Amino acid sequence: RSKSTISREIIRNQEFEDFKYYPPKRRQHVYKYNALIAQHNAITRSRKIGTKSKFTKEMAEAISENHLRHWSPEQMVHGDKRVTVSRNTIYNWILRDWIDKVPHSRIRKYRKRSNRKHAALSQQKREMIQTRTIENRPKEVNERKCFGDWEIDCILPSREGKKCIVTINERKSRFTFMALAKTQSASGIIPVIDTFMALHGDAVRSITCDRGKEFANSSFINCIEDTYQAKVYFAHAYTPQERGTNENTNGLIRAFLPKKKTFESKTQADMIFIANELNTRPKKIHGFTTCKEVYERECAALNNSS
Repeated sequence: RSKSTISREIIRNQEFEDFKYYPPKRRQHVYKYNALIAQHNAITRSRKIGTKSKFTKEMAEAISENHLRHWSPEQMVHGDKRVTVSRNTIYNWILRDWIDKVPHSRIRKYRKRSNRKHAALSQQKREMIQTRTIENRPKEVNERKCFGDWEIDCILPSREGKKCIVTINERKSRFTFMALAKTQSASGIIPVIDTFMALHGDAVRSITCDRGKEFANSSFINCIEDTYQAKVYFAHAYTPQERGTNENTNGLIRAFLPKKKTFESKTQADMIFIANELNTRPKKIHGFTTCKEVYERECAALNNSS
């Protein structure tokens, strides 16, 4: 060790032992180096090394409260002023079991896309879809530059249930509409379309759907195109990424309505509540404003231009 290292160690850990008086009225202190006290001081200082933890009981309660609303850590950071840490910090706290009532299983997981073979279609259904494929959808719709283009899908219950949930999302604002349908068929879907059009018909230019039996039929297409003068586009088979907004929203809805459950006990009031929870969340894509605010702003601009 160098002389300076040893001298600093002695000075840092000197212990006052006694003093003596020296004339004229001058006092001299006597100090002594104590190895035990030096070791204790070293351990105490080592505990203070590093950044001080920002974890507090109040912040943990705020995170737990937002998690019950099914907010993601990123939405908590930008939507709740009580949360003053980063998204990754919240994830780390959850994985370390620091946040009560937030188990690891409640963190949303993502699956890889699968490459399944296309099922055979009947001639009538094939002709119905061929003229309305997503390839015919305008470029500005694909790029989300236009307002009024929607995506539709059904959330299915367990095998014991008959009711299904119809979800419709506006592509630009990500606004969500939800409603219960009595069955997963055209006769069950069309009343939902009538309700949807009564509320949002002025803001509907097109609807993109998958090739399920509830959509790929003449009743549904005639309802949209003839009754409400909107376009229908069909995504390719087994390509949910072509309806990314809708599929992502369905995943968020599953936090409120888990799989392997029926919807028989659910009401339209439950659907309105869940849709409102999703529409009032801060979204990163909108600069952490809500989908509802963006949708209302686009509707106002549409009314002013007409």
